[in-house]
Amino acid sequence: MRLLDRHVALFSGSLRTLLRRESDRRRCADSPYAWLFQPYMGEELVALACTTTPTSSSPVISLAAVVLSQQQVRTSRAFVMTLGNTKQPESATLRRHHLLCEAGEVQPPSSANLSALVEFIGNRPIVGWQLEQRIGALNTLLTKRLNFALPNAQVDVARLHQRQLRRLHPQVEAPSSFAQALACWQVPAMGVQSVLGEATASALLYMRLQRVMAEVA
Repeated sequence: MRLLDRHVALFSGSLRTLLRRESDRRRCADSPYAWLFQPYMGEELVALACTTTPTSSSPVISLAAVVLSQQQVRTSRAFVMTLGNTKQPESATLRRHHLLCEAGEVQPPSSANLSALVEFIGNRPIVGWQLEQRIGALNTLLTKRLNFALPNAQVDVARLHQRQLRRLHPQVEAPSSFAQALACWQVPAMGVQSVLGEATASALLYMRLQRVMAEVA
C-alpha cells in the first residue's frame, strides 16, 4: 500500500502537464539537459518551496530546494536563491519579499542561474505544498530561458495530507492551510515563513505522512 500511495502521488498531475513534459523531453533530447528527463532510480527526493511576488517589471521569485531521504532532511545541502530584475529600484514590495523569504540578494534570472537550480534538483522527484500553483512562475521562467519546465515527478504534500486524513478520519474535514496541516501531524513549523523553512517543513511533513502510511498499511 505504501508503494502504491507513493507512486500515485508521484505521477499525479493533469494531462496537460504530462503532454508538456513529453514535448519538452523530445525538444531536449539532444541537449545537455536530456538526462533530467530520465527516470530516477535512487532514494532521494528534493523538497521545493517557491514564493513569487509580482512587480511592475517582472516577478521576483524566491526558492529553496532541500535534499531528503527516508531517514533525514539534509538542510546542509540546501539551494536557496532569489531571482528577479536586478536593475529595478528597491521598493517596499521587494523589501517585504526579502524580509519574508530570507533568500538573499536578488540574482538575475539568467540561464546560468537557472541551470544551477535544475542541476541541483537533477531528475529526483520533487515534494512540496501545492506544487503546481507555487512553481508556475518558475516554470514560465525556465521555459523562457532553458526551453523546458521542471520535468520531475512531483509529490503534492497537500494532496497527500488530505488523502491520508480522509483515510484515517473520514468524518473530519482536512485542514486546508500549510500551517494547519503541520499542526495536524505534529510537524515543527519553526522558520516556516522563509522559503528554506517552508521547504524543510514540507520535507518533514512528507516523511511524517510516509511513516503514518507505513503504520496503517
